[in-house]
Amino acid sequence: MDITKVKDPILKKLGNKVKYYREKRGFNRDRFAIEAEVSKYYLYRLEYGNISPGILRLKQIADFLDIRVKDLIDF
Repeated sequence: MDITKVKDPILKKLGNKVKYYREKRGFNRDRFAIEAEVSKYYLYRLEYGNISPGILRLKQIADFLDIRVKDLIDF
C-alpha cells in the first residue's frame, strides 16, 4: 500500500496545516512526535492526508502547538 497516496483533499489540507504549524514552531517530525505524544508514523500519515483524526486527537495536537482546533480546520 502506498501511504503517500492522498484519499481526500480535505484530509490533505488538514495535514498541510499540521505540517505548517509544526514547522512554524521549529519541530521536526521526530521531536514533535515525542513531545506531542503521537507516533512518527501517525504524524506522517496525518500530514500526507491518509488518516482522519478524531476531535480529541486534533485538540491534543492543537494544544501542543498552542493554537486552536479551528486553526487546523479553517480552510
